[in-house]
Amino acid sequence: MPKPFSCPLCVTPILMIAVLMLGGIGCRTIQNLEATKNQTCFEPVANPLIVPMVDRWFLMDEISDEIDDYFRVFREERIRSVDGVMTEGWIETHPRIGSTVLEPWHHDSTRGYEKIHASLQTVRRYAKVRVIPTNNSYTIDVQVFKELEDNPRPDNSPVSGKMLRTDNALDTDLPENWAATNNQGWIAMGRDVSLEQQILRNIEQRLSQSP
Repeated sequence: MPKPFSCPLCVTPILMIAVLMLGGIGCRTIQNLEATKNQTCFEPVANPLIVPMVDRWFLMDEISDEIDDYFRVFREERIRSVDGVMTEGWIETHPRIGSTVLEPWHHDSTRGYEKIHASLQTVRRYAKVRVIPTNNSYTIDVQVFKELEDNPRPDNSPVSGKMLRTDNALDTDLPENWAATNNQGWIAMGRDVSLEQQILRNIEQRLSQSP
Protein backbone atom coordinates (compact mmCIF):
# COMPACT_ATOMS: atom_id res chain seq x y z
CA MET A 1 0.00 0.00 0.00
CA PRO A 2 1.61 3.31 -1.01
CA LYS A 3 2.36 5.77 1.78
CA PRO A 4 0.50 9.09 1.79
CA PHE A 5 2.45 11.91 0.26
CA SER A 6 3.79 14.50 2.69
CA CYS A 7 5.66 17.60 1.71
CA PRO A 8 7.73 19.13 4.53
CA LEU A 9 8.16 22.28 2.48
CA CYS A 10 4.37 22.70 2.44
CA VAL A 11 3.94 22.02 6.18
CA THR A 12 6.54 24.57 7.29
CA PRO A 13 4.69 27.68 5.99
CA ILE A 14 1.49 26.44 7.63
CA LEU A 15 3.23 26.12 10.99
CA MET A 16 4.76 29.57 10.61
CA ILE A 17 1.35 31.11 9.88
CA ALA A 18 -0.17 29.35 12.91
CA VAL A 19 2.62 30.63 15.19
CA LEU A 20 2.20 34.19 13.90
CA MET A 21 -1.56 34.06 14.44
CA LEU A 22 -1.16 32.78 18.00
CA GLY A 23 1.48 35.42 18.68
CA GLY A 24 -0.81 38.16 17.42
CA ILE A 25 -3.67 36.94 19.60
CA GLY A 26 -1.37 36.85 22.63
CA CYS A 27 -0.12 40.39 22.02
CA ARG A 28 -3.66 41.72 21.62
CA THR A 29 -4.71 39.97 24.84
CA ILE A 30 -1.88 41.59 26.80
CA GLN A 31 -2.65 44.99 25.26
CA ASN A 32 -6.31 44.67 26.30
CA LEU A 33 -5.26 43.70 29.83
CA GLU A 34 -2.91 46.68 30.02
CA ALA A 35 -5.63 49.04 28.84
CA THR A 36 -8.03 47.80 31.53
CA LYS A 37 -5.60 46.97 34.35
CA ASN A 38 -6.87 49.81 36.57
CA GLN A 39 -10.56 49.24 35.83
CA THR A 40 -12.12 47.20 38.63
CA CYS A 41 -15.62 46.52 39.89
CA PHE A 42 -14.92 48.61 43.00
CA GLU A 43 -15.30 52.31 43.41
CA PRO A 44 -11.88 54.04 43.55
CA VAL A 45 -10.64 54.89 47.02
CA ALA A 46 -9.03 58.24 47.71
CA ASN A 47 -5.28 58.10 48.19
CA PRO A 48 -4.38 59.53 50.69
CA LEU A 49 -7.31 58.05 52.63
CA ILE A 50 -8.84 60.08 55.46
CA VAL A 51 -10.26 58.02 58.34
CA PRO A 52 -11.90 59.15 61.59
CA MET A 53 -9.92 59.40 64.79
CA VAL A 54 -9.46 56.00 66.47
CA ASP A 55 -6.99 54.56 68.94
CA ARG A 56 -3.55 55.12 67.40
CA TRP A 57 -2.19 51.73 68.49
CA PHE A 58 -5.15 49.94 66.98
CA LEU A 59 -4.74 51.97 63.77
CA MET A 60 -1.05 51.14 63.34
CA ASP A 61 -1.67 47.48 64.20
CA GLU A 62 -4.29 47.16 61.47
CA ILE A 63 -2.20 48.96 58.85
CA SER A 64 0.92 46.96 59.68
CA ASP A 65 -1.03 43.69 59.60
CA GLU A 66 -2.47 44.57 56.17
CA ILE A 67 0.91 45.51 54.71
CA ASP A 68 2.40 42.30 56.10
CA ASP A 69 0.02 40.31 53.88
CA TYR A 70 1.96 41.54 50.82
CA PHE A 71 5.47 42.50 51.96
CA ARG A 72 7.89 41.98 54.82
CA VAL A 73 8.15 45.10 56.95
CA PHE A 74 11.62 46.63 57.07
CA ARG A 75 11.09 49.58 59.40
CA GLU A 76 8.11 50.95 61.27
CA GLU A 77 7.63 54.07 63.33
CA ARG A 78 4.48 54.27 65.44
CA ILE A 79 2.42 57.38 66.11
CA ARG A 80 3.53 58.94 69.38
CA SER A 81 2.38 61.79 71.55
CA VAL A 82 5.28 64.15 72.31
CA ASP A 83 4.40 67.11 74.54
CA GLY A 84 0.79 66.84 73.44
CA VAL A 85 1.69 66.77 69.73
CA MET A 86 0.99 63.63 67.64
CA THR A 87 3.96 62.56 65.54
CA GLU A 88 3.71 60.99 62.09
CA GLY A 89 3.76 57.22 61.72
CA TRP A 90 5.28 55.40 58.75
CA ILE A 91 6.09 51.93 57.45
CA GLU A 92 8.71 50.82 54.90
CA THR A 93 8.95 47.32 53.45
CA HIS A 94 11.55 45.10 51.82
CA PRO A 95 11.28 44.68 48.04
CA ARG A 96 9.52 41.53 46.93
CA ILE A 97 9.73 39.73 43.59
CA GLY A 98 6.30 39.82 41.91
CA SER A 99 4.24 36.64 42.22
CA THR A 100 3.27 34.81 39.03
CA VAL A 101 0.09 33.09 37.87
CA LEU A 102 1.48 29.89 39.41
CA GLU A 103 1.42 31.54 42.85
CA PRO A 104 -2.24 32.43 43.48
CA TRP A 105 -1.71 32.39 47.26
CA HIS A 106 0.45 35.54 46.99
CA HIS A 107 -1.44 38.81 46.47
CA ASP A 108 1.33 41.33 45.76
CA SER A 109 0.53 41.03 42.04
CA THR A 110 -3.13 41.87 41.50
CA ARG A 111 -5.28 39.87 39.12
CA GLY A 112 -5.13 40.39 35.38
CA TYR A 113 -2.36 42.45 33.83
CA GLU A 114 -0.08 42.67 36.89
CA LYS A 115 -0.14 38.89 37.43
CA ILE A 116 0.62 38.15 33.77
CA HIS A 117 3.31 40.84 33.62
CA ALA A 118 5.07 39.35 36.67
CA SER A 119 4.90 35.92 34.99
CA LEU A 120 6.59 37.14 31.79
CA GLN A 121 9.05 39.63 33.32
CA THR A 122 11.02 39.81 36.57
CA VAL A 123 9.49 42.68 38.52
CA ARG A 124 9.50 43.61 42.17
CA ARG A 125 7.52 45.93 44.42
CA TYR A 126 7.95 47.66 47.74
CA ALA A 127 5.66 49.89 49.78
CA LYS A 128 5.89 53.07 51.82
CA VAL A 129 3.03 54.12 54.09
CA ARG A 130 2.60 57.41 55.94
CA VAL A 131 0.02 57.93 58.68
CA ILE A 132 -0.44 61.64 59.39
CA PRO A 133 -2.60 62.66 62.37
CA THR A 134 -4.71 65.83 62.08
CA ASN A 135 -7.22 67.48 64.39
CA ASN A 136 -9.92 64.80 64.34
CA SER A 137 -8.78 62.29 61.72
CA TYR A 138 -5.85 60.40 60.23
CA THR A 139 -4.50 60.66 56.68
CA ILE A 140 -3.16 57.35 55.32
CA ASP A 141 -0.88 57.66 52.29
CA VAL A 142 -0.02 54.32 50.63
CA GLN A 143 2.61 54.21 47.88
CA VAL A 144 3.60 50.96 46.13
CA PHE A 145 6.55 51.23 43.76
CA LYS A 146 7.21 48.79 40.92
CA GLU A 147 10.58 48.06 39.32
CA LEU A 148 11.75 45.98 36.34
CA GLU A 149 14.93 43.92 36.50
CA ASP A 150 17.77 45.26 34.37
CA ASN A 151 20.15 42.38 33.59
CA PRO A 152 23.66 43.27 32.36
CA ARG A 153 23.30 40.58 29.67
CA PRO A 154 20.49 38.33 28.42
CA ASP A 155 19.68 35.17 30.38
CA ASN A 156 21.37 31.97 29.13
CA SER A 157 23.95 34.08 27.33
CA PRO A 158 27.05 32.12 26.18
CA VAL A 159 29.25 34.96 27.41
CA SER A 160 30.85 33.95 30.68
CA GLY A 161 31.37 36.31 33.55
CA LYS A 162 30.54 36.95 37.16
CA MET A 163 26.88 37.79 37.68
CA LEU A 164 25.84 39.13 41.06
CA ARG A 165 22.27 38.84 42.23
CA THR A 166 20.48 42.15 42.72
CA ASP A 167 17.16 40.89 44.04
CA ASN A 168 18.26 40.78 47.70
CA ALA A 169 17.58 37.04 47.81
CA LEU A 170 18.78 36.58 51.39
CA ASP A 171 16.56 39.47 52.51
CA THR A 172 18.59 40.13 55.65
CA ASP A 173 17.96 43.06 57.96
CA LEU A 174 20.83 45.46 57.40
CA PRO A 175 21.47 48.40 59.75
CA GLU A 176 21.49 50.84 56.83
CA ASN A 177 18.67 51.61 54.43
CA TRP A 178 18.35 48.87 51.80
CA ALA A 179 17.58 51.42 49.07
CA ALA A 180 21.08 52.86 49.28
CA THR A 181 22.84 49.65 48.16
CA ASN A 182 20.28 47.11 46.91
CA ASN A 183 18.58 49.25 44.28
CA GLN A 184 21.10 48.59 41.52
CA GLY A 185 20.02 46.51 38.56
CA TRP A 186 16.38 47.66 38.60
CA ILE A 187 14.45 50.14 36.44
CA ALA A 188 11.73 52.22 38.09
CA MET A 189 8.28 51.71 36.51
CA GLY A 190 6.28 54.09 38.68
CA ARG A 191 3.58 53.13 41.14
CA ASP A 192 1.26 50.13 41.19
CA VAL A 193 -2.11 51.85 41.57
CA SER A 194 -4.11 48.61 41.54
CA LEU A 195 -2.29 47.24 44.60
CA GLU A 196 -2.53 50.59 46.37
CA GLN A 197 -6.30 50.56 45.87
CA GLN A 198 -6.56 47.00 47.16
CA ILE A 199 -4.59 47.83 50.30
CA LEU A 200 -6.59 50.99 50.99
CA ARG A 201 -9.93 49.18 50.53
CA ASN A 202 -8.87 46.51 53.01
CA ILE A 203 -7.63 49.09 55.53
CA GLU A 204 -10.89 51.02 55.23
CA GLN A 205 -12.85 47.81 55.83
CA ARG A 206 -10.69 46.89 58.82
CA LEU A 207 -11.15 50.29 60.45
CA SER A 208 -14.91 50.25 59.84
CA GLN A 209 -15.08 47.22 62.14
CA SER A 210 -13.13 48.93 64.95
CA PRO A 211 -14.69 48.84 68.41
